[in-house]
Amino acid sequence: MTTEAQAAKKALRKEIKSRLSSLSENEIATQSEQAQKVVLNMDQYKQAKSLSIYLSMPAAEAQTDLLVKDALRSGKQVFVPFLYAPTQDVAVDGGKPRKVMDLLRLNSESEYDGLSKDAWGIPSLSADSVEDRENAMGGKGLTLAGDQITDSVSEGNAGGLDLVVVPAVAFDTNLDRLGHGAGFYDAFLTRFCSQGKRAKPYLGESTIPRKAKTLQ
Repeated sequence: MTTEAQAAKKALRKEIKSRLSSLSENEIATQSEQAQKVVLNMDQYKQAKSLSIYLSMPAAEAQTDLLVKDALRSGKQVFVPFLYAPTQDVAVDGGKPRKVMDLLRLNSESEYDGLSKDAWGIPSLSADSVEDRENAMGGKGLTLAGDQITDSVSEGNAGGLDLVVVPAVAFDTNLDRLGHGAGFYDAFLTRFCSQGKRAKPYLGESTIPRKAKTLQ
């Protein structure tokens, strides 16, 4: 990506986030409910048996609580993000080490209601619970081994996702997504779909990536 494109995306994120920060809690709640109802009425959602849903910040972001609770009540397998530092540095984005994301299973509505919130106010899985959680990549626990991020998780779960609900700052008229810029979903989806091991989850008609990427 060119320096000009990176600068333009940075400026756009700043502008959109400024607009979002001016929305009232009521406006966020109302628009979030409308957006979630769109997803709830999608055939892809209704037919999904296993899906990932991001857990939302309390402000300036589309809320996902209705989706999470409906999916759990419907008996769907729900996987949510968990960020962590690998046991050794993993080089990404031109060699810069950073955290990675796995999608781990959220087991129940009561568990969701009891999640503690992180510094951003996002409900988050506790680090001491991840070892026993099913991983969307397969098996249980985190997908790291030594200095490489791999698919080598423990036995007991084949993995797979039918649908992924991702966070975003904005979309264009072609439904191309501008993310928050960290690249967590880019990296996860590339890893998830690598070498044709798994079917690509549904990301939207115009957002299924040619190389398992979303716009960050």
